[in-house]
Amino acid sequence: MGIRINTKNDLLIDIMNPFTLEEAVSLIYCAAVLKKDELQPGKKYSIKQIGSICGVLALNDQIEIVIKFYDEMRQFTKEEFYAQVKILEDQDK
Repeated sequence: MGIRINTKNDLLIDIMNPFTLEEAVSLIYCAAVLKKDELQPGKKYSIKQIGSICGVLALNDQIEIVIKFYDEMRQFTKEEFYAQVKILEDQDK
């Protein structure tokens, strides 16, 4: 009977915990899109769909990510981030 105590490498379990400062800072300058705007493979995103992770906020003992999109700026907790945002790889841009 094995019991796992350390869940740091298990993304599905770890998203319920807030961002650590190291996790949040490591995402700065990454390009991202909202999952609702996700395109089929091979298609290119418009500049209005791509956001840049530009900051980190510490609010109410929780660290949040700030993403600047073309026409708005949004903040996400870790749970919201993984539910609503996709980080773009170089080939997706």
